[in-house]
Amino acid sequence: MKDDRMAMFAEDSFVPLDHVTLRLAEGPHPWQLAERDAVEALWARERVERPFLYNGTVIMHRGLAMQGGGITGISHAVPYAVLLHWLEAQPAEADIWHLFGSPVIVSSDQALVLIRMAQRTAGAGRIVSPGGSLDLADIRDGVCDVEGNMAREMAEETGLDLAHARAEPQLTGWRRGHRVTVFRRYHFDRTAAEIAAAIEAHIASEAEPEADAAVVFRNAGQITGAVPAHMRAMIRFQFR
Repeated sequence: MKDDRMAMFAEDSFVPLDHVTLRLAEGPHPWQLAERDAVEALWARERVERPFLYNGTVIMHRGLAMQGGGITGISHAVPYAVLLHWLEAQPAEADIWHLFGSPVIVSSDQALVLIRMAQRTAGAGRIVSPGGSLDLADIRDGVCDVEGNMAREMAEETGLDLAHARAEPQLTGWRRGHRVTVFRRYHFDRTAAEIAAAIEAHIASEAEPEADAAVVFRNAGQITGAVPAHMRAMIRFQFR
């Protein structure tokens, strides 16, 4: 039977979120156990095709539900290979979810400043807001700290400090299938050109940067195939 605990969160739409409460459980994700052989086969292939990838630990979820104006669920620490296998398989009926934070940079001249992911990343060439999967560094008192993850990923990928921006009061969720993006827009008192220059200086200072360029969007007409679905939705939402 199809799980409808997220039914009120319509796909391809934005939903205001008062909270995201995901509690870390011990042990592997049940889907990870069921797909063990397929995960091992995928990682054996990736070690040959993309040897620069690292099979570290990320957080994936189950039992997601809309409750009390936000999202609740159970989280598990899994090898990165599990996420890669899930992205390939896209098991619509399985109770496994990928939820991640996406802090959106809004400049003083009302542009969005995104980044292009470097070639030595799984998302090479994609144009996105800074962000990434939750991992064990984002666990606080047994709960996933999505906003802490946003700040960490922003600093790592761009060198920018979200404490220097004005955060919009509301988190906003966007869902497609079992993939949930949690957005928050951050308004900086700098122009898009100034922010892009700061990001590119950070990239140049890194030995192995996660991004290779800053990309400024001033309208939705700039969207290309390099922009994934969740980011296309946010760009259109910003410039609606």
